[in-house]
Amino acid sequence: MTAATRRRLGALDLLRGLTVAAMILVNNPGNWNQVYPPLTHAAWHGATAADFIFPAFIVVMGVAMSFVLRRPATEGERRRIDTAIVRRAAILIVLGLVLNIAAAWPHPLALRIPGVLQRLGVTYLVAALIVVRTTPRQQGLVAAVLLAAHWGLLLVGGSLAPATNLGARLDHLLFGSHLLSAAGDPEGALGTLSSVATTLLGVGMGHWVRRQLAADRGAATVMAGVAATGLAAVMAGLLWSMWLPLNKALWTGSFAVLTTGAALLGLTACLAIERTPLQRLLAPLEWLGLNPLAIYFLSELAARAVQYPWGHGLAPGDAVFWNVLVPLVGDRGEPLSSLVYALAYLLIWLGVAGLMRWKGVRLRV
Repeated sequence: MTAATRRRLGALDLLRGLTVAAMILVNNPGNWNQVYPPLTHAAWHGATAADFIFPAFIVVMGVAMSFVLRRPATEGERRRIDTAIVRRAAILIVLGLVLNIAAAWPHPLALRIPGVLQRLGVTYLVAALIVVRTTPRQQGLVAAVLLAAHWGLLLVGGSLAPATNLGARLDHLLFGSHLLSAAGDPEGALGTLSSVATTLLGVGMGHWVRRQLAADRGAATVMAGVAATGLAAVMAGLLWSMWLPLNKALWTGSFAVLTTGAALLGLTACLAIERTPLQRLLAPLEWLGLNPLAIYFLSELAARAVQYPWGHGLAPGDAVFWNVLVPLVGDRGEPLSSLVYALAYLLIWLGVAGLMRWKGVRLRV
């Protein structure tokens, strides 16, 4: 890559770090019964701020993929690339299962099989194999076909209600009772079609940005193009939602397009921040973006450990929340103290990310 390309990819680190920070914040309230509504996922149809986080990470993955994956020139090179893709996807899936075993402990056989890292691993696997075998134009066509096919399958399923939609029925067939709930799983199998499409939309944007950088276009041109595409996608997603509701659990096509647009608008903001005083202020988020999956995995594993009762008392996390933070905040465990706990937990992992950067540690999951 050129020096200009490397500089502008710093915006991806910032946006990736922002999504990891938001995941940690959303996943670790002090009191799950007292959480500010934007930090909870929509009960079914619709979308909250929390629902935009995971799709943004997937879009960033797609944009980054366009810079690092190429169609191989020889069969031997293709085999090497395919092996690396399969290995990385397998690691993500295994790490996700480890988190689910930790969550199910001491009953590991009752684990949930789907999960965030599992969805990410399968999505990466399929999207990456497509990218190294097709042209950018073909990738856009595949994304459109996947979104249309997903919509068609949902319509054929006859219901978009929890538990009775085609995705939930398929998950019960594939995974039995090893799901997040009896109503199905938000990271179920059918939604992988549209999450792969989301990745490919990010790849398409990445191809365009890469061409602009190669032609030495100015930063203003790149930002304007990304912003215009993001705004158009947001409008298209909202328009589509008149016929196909926004739904993260189903990862409907309207949700995929809307959240892709929102992620691109976020990327525009990160591009605008580069080489400004605000970038230095937000440097801790870039630290998270350097080791995003490692930090996410370790933070989730640690969160499960501190919420597991040690001995016969409260779990360490609950003890800190109820015995330290709640008296300090003085709101009897209501949303403010719940948020303060999540922010404190996030600060710990910002510190870990900073230490990893200082030591030059890059854990490429």
